[in-house]
Parts: sequence; C-alpha cells; structure tokens
Amino acid sequence: MLAKINRLKKKKEFNFIYKKGTIIHSQNFTIHYARAIHPFTQIGISISKQVGNSVVRSRVKRIISEACRLNIDKFAIKNYVITAKPSIVDKNSIDVENELLKILKKNNLLREENV
Repeated sequence: MLAKINRLKKKKEFNFIYKKGTIIHSQNFTIHYARAIHPFTQIGISISKQVGNSVVRSRVKRIISEACRLNIDKFAIKNYVITAKPSIVDKNSIDVENELLKILKKNNLLREENV
C-alpha cells in the first residue's frame, strides 16, 4: 500500500488532475498527470466497473498500488491518476510494473538520476 502522504483521496484532487492534466494511454492504463502542489509525488488509482466485479477490481488496485509503492522514488514529482483498462485483468504484478515504468520512461516522467 502506498504511504498515506503519497495517496490522492479527495474528489477535488482527482478532478483537478482530470481537468488540468495531461493524458497518456497505454495498453492497460490511462495515466493523467499534472503539476504537484506538494514537493512529493502523489498517486490516485481509479478502477471502473468495466474491469470486473469487486474482487477483480480490488486485486487490480492492489497490484497497481504495489507497483507504484515499489517505484515511487523513480516517479517525477507530479500528481498522477492511474486508471485501469479492462485488459489488465489477465496481467500479473511483474507485467503491470514493467508496463508502468516503460510508459513513464517513454514520456519522460521518471526522475533523471534514476533513468
């Protein structure tokens, strides 16, 4: 689980990123990101009902959260909202983590010293 300081929780925080942020699409994610108000990275995870029932959505959210937790120091200091696509259901945690880092690196959203 992400540290409390690194989590986005409030609807207005999510809405700000959706409205003012930039969008990246990958095979299994849509990532919205915007400038950070605080001097650290914050991440919100959104899983729609299209992904599956509550058990599946919870599993997907745990996998994404763990991938973010392990690599939070590599993320550029911004606010992110990661939305899962239905195709993520068949993926394991290693595939999700690799795809997340790959898409961030491709869009220059990793810190310079960790690239």
